[in-house]
Amino acid sequence: MSDIAVLGLGNELFTDEGVGIVAARELASFEIPGIEVIDGGTLGLSLLPSIEGRAGLLVLDSVMVEGGEPGDVVVYGGEELRREARLLYSAHQLGVNEVLAAADFMGRSPGKLAAVGMVPSSLETGYGLSDVATGSLPAMIETAMEVLASWGVRVGVDA
Repeated sequence: MSDIAVLGLGNELFTDEGVGIVAARELASFEIPGIEVIDGGTLGLSLLPSIEGRAGLLVLDSVMVEGGEPGDVVVYGGEELRREARLLYSAHQLGVNEVLAAADFMGRSPGKLAAVGMVPSSLETGYGLSDVATGSLPAMIETAMEVLASWGVRVGVDA
Protein backbone atom coordinates (compact mmCIF):
# COMPACT_ATOMS: atom_id res chain seq x y z
CA MET A 1 0.00 0.00 0.00
CA SER A 2 1.33 3.42 -0.97
CA ASP A 3 1.57 6.20 1.57
CA ILE A 4 -0.73 8.53 -0.36
CA ALA A 5 -3.99 7.67 -2.10
CA VAL A 6 -5.56 9.66 -4.88
CA LEU A 7 -9.24 8.77 -4.91
CA GLY A 8 -11.31 9.46 -8.01
CA LEU A 9 -15.03 9.60 -7.29
CA GLY A 10 -18.07 9.84 -9.51
CA ASN A 11 -20.30 8.10 -11.97
CA GLU A 12 -19.14 8.12 -15.57
CA LEU A 13 -22.69 7.39 -16.79
CA PHE A 14 -23.71 10.99 -15.96
CA THR A 15 -21.29 13.00 -18.12
CA ASP A 16 -19.32 15.46 -15.93
CA GLU A 17 -20.27 13.59 -12.74
CA GLY A 18 -17.46 11.23 -13.77
CA VAL A 19 -14.77 13.91 -13.89
CA GLY A 20 -13.11 12.67 -10.69
CA ILE A 21 -12.58 9.22 -12.16
CA VAL A 22 -11.35 10.61 -15.48
CA ALA A 23 -8.93 12.93 -13.65
CA ALA A 24 -7.66 10.07 -11.47
CA ARG A 25 -7.10 7.89 -14.52
CA GLU A 26 -5.15 10.70 -16.19
CA LEU A 27 -3.08 11.28 -13.04
CA ALA A 28 -2.33 7.54 -12.85
CA SER A 29 -0.78 7.72 -16.31
CA PHE A 30 2.05 9.82 -14.82
CA GLU A 31 3.05 6.87 -12.59
CA ILE A 32 4.06 9.08 -9.67
CA PRO A 33 6.09 7.13 -7.09
CA GLY A 34 4.55 6.90 -3.64
CA ILE A 35 0.93 7.35 -4.65
CA GLU A 36 -1.81 4.86 -5.36
CA VAL A 37 -4.64 5.98 -7.62
CA ILE A 38 -7.99 4.43 -6.75
CA ASP A 39 -11.16 4.42 -8.86
CA GLY A 40 -13.66 4.90 -6.05
CA GLY A 41 -16.66 5.28 -8.31
CA THR A 42 -19.71 5.50 -6.04
CA LEU A 43 -18.52 2.98 -3.46
CA GLY A 44 -19.13 5.07 -0.31
CA LEU A 45 -18.28 3.37 2.99
CA SER A 46 -16.67 0.39 1.29
CA LEU A 47 -13.75 2.74 0.53
CA LEU A 48 -12.67 2.76 4.18
CA PRO A 49 -10.02 0.01 3.83
CA SER A 50 -8.52 1.90 0.89
CA ILE A 51 -8.04 5.17 2.76
CA GLU A 52 -7.52 4.37 6.43
CA GLY A 53 -4.06 4.92 7.84
CA ARG A 54 -2.67 6.65 4.76
CA ALA A 55 -0.21 9.51 5.10
CA GLY A 56 -2.41 11.47 2.72
CA LEU A 57 -5.67 11.31 0.79
CA LEU A 58 -6.45 13.46 -2.24
CA VAL A 59 -10.04 13.23 -3.47
CA LEU A 60 -10.92 14.13 -7.07
CA ASP A 61 -14.60 14.78 -7.78
CA SER A 62 -17.24 17.00 -9.31
CA VAL A 63 -18.45 19.72 -6.93
CA MET A 64 -21.29 22.16 -6.69
CA VAL A 65 -19.97 25.58 -5.68
CA GLU A 66 -22.22 28.52 -4.95
CA GLY A 67 -21.42 31.12 -7.59
CA GLY A 68 -19.12 28.68 -9.40
CA GLU A 69 -19.10 28.47 -13.16
CA PRO A 70 -18.96 25.20 -15.10
CA GLY A 71 -15.36 24.12 -15.46
CA ASP A 72 -14.13 26.01 -12.38
CA VAL A 73 -11.55 24.02 -10.41
CA VAL A 74 -11.62 24.32 -6.62
CA VAL A 75 -9.48 22.97 -3.79
CA TYR A 76 -10.66 22.00 -0.33
CA GLY A 77 -8.16 21.19 2.39
CA GLY A 78 -8.38 19.18 5.60
CA GLU A 79 -11.13 20.45 7.85
CA GLU A 80 -12.58 22.51 5.02
CA LEU A 81 -13.17 19.28 3.10
CA ARG A 82 -14.85 17.71 6.10
CA ARG A 83 -17.24 20.70 6.25
CA GLU A 84 -17.71 21.03 2.50
CA ALA A 85 -17.87 17.36 1.51
CA ARG A 86 -21.63 17.74 1.41
CA LEU A 87 -21.04 19.69 -1.80
CA LEU A 88 -19.59 16.69 -3.58
CA TYR A 89 -22.27 16.02 -6.14
CA SER A 90 -23.25 12.49 -6.98
CA ALA A 91 -24.67 9.18 -5.92
CA HIS A 92 -21.69 8.87 -3.56
CA GLN A 93 -22.69 12.06 -1.73
CA LEU A 94 -23.60 9.82 1.19
CA GLY A 95 -20.23 8.33 1.91
CA VAL A 96 -17.33 10.81 1.81
CA ASN A 97 -18.11 12.32 5.20
CA GLU A 98 -19.02 8.92 6.59
CA VAL A 99 -15.80 7.30 5.40
CA LEU A 100 -13.74 10.11 6.93
CA ALA A 101 -15.75 9.94 10.16
CA ALA A 102 -15.25 6.17 10.36
CA ALA A 103 -11.50 6.56 9.84
CA ASP A 104 -11.46 9.27 12.54
CA PHE A 105 -13.39 7.03 14.93
CA MET A 106 -10.90 4.22 14.41
CA GLY A 107 -7.95 6.57 14.88
CA ARG A 108 -6.88 5.78 11.30
CA SER A 109 -7.57 9.08 9.51
CA PRO A 110 -5.33 10.05 6.61
CA GLY A 111 -2.60 12.39 7.83
CA LYS A 112 -3.13 14.92 5.06
CA LEU A 113 -6.46 15.49 3.38
CA ALA A 114 -7.54 17.57 0.40
CA ALA A 115 -9.95 17.51 -2.51
CA VAL A 116 -9.71 18.96 -5.98
CA GLY A 117 -13.07 19.38 -7.64
CA MET A 118 -14.56 20.72 -10.82
CA VAL A 119 -17.93 22.39 -11.25
CA PRO A 120 -19.83 20.26 -13.79
CA SER A 121 -21.32 21.66 -16.96
CA SER A 122 -23.60 18.70 -17.60
CA LEU A 123 -25.01 15.93 -15.42
CA GLU A 124 -27.14 14.39 -18.13
CA THR A 125 -27.19 10.67 -18.72
CA GLY A 126 -24.39 9.85 -21.12
CA TYR A 127 -20.84 8.61 -21.21
CA GLY A 128 -18.01 11.11 -21.64
CA LEU A 129 -17.23 14.58 -20.35
CA SER A 130 -18.75 17.76 -21.74
CA ASP A 131 -16.55 20.04 -23.83
CA VAL A 132 -16.31 22.43 -20.86
CA ALA A 133 -15.10 19.70 -18.49
CA THR A 134 -12.71 18.31 -21.09
CA GLY A 135 -11.24 21.80 -21.50
CA SER A 136 -10.81 22.23 -17.73
CA LEU A 137 -9.42 18.74 -17.10
CA PRO A 138 -5.75 19.80 -17.56
CA ALA A 139 -6.22 22.52 -14.91
CA MET A 140 -7.74 19.95 -12.54
CA ILE A 141 -4.79 17.59 -13.08
CA GLU A 142 -2.28 20.42 -12.62
CA THR A 143 -4.00 21.50 -9.41
CA ALA A 144 -3.96 17.92 -8.09
CA MET A 145 -0.24 17.70 -8.85
CA GLU A 146 0.33 21.00 -7.01
CA VAL A 147 -1.44 19.62 -3.93
CA LEU A 148 0.68 16.45 -4.08
CA ALA A 149 3.85 18.52 -4.51
CA SER A 150 2.90 20.59 -1.44
CA TRP A 151 2.84 17.29 0.47
CA GLY A 152 6.40 16.53 -0.63
CA VAL A 153 5.50 14.15 -3.47
CA ARG A 154 7.88 14.42 -6.43
CA VAL A 155 5.54 14.97 -9.34
CA GLY A 156 7.98 16.28 -11.93
CA VAL A 157 9.25 14.49 -15.01
CA ASP A 158 12.28 13.28 -13.04
CA ALA A 159 10.13 11.95 -10.16
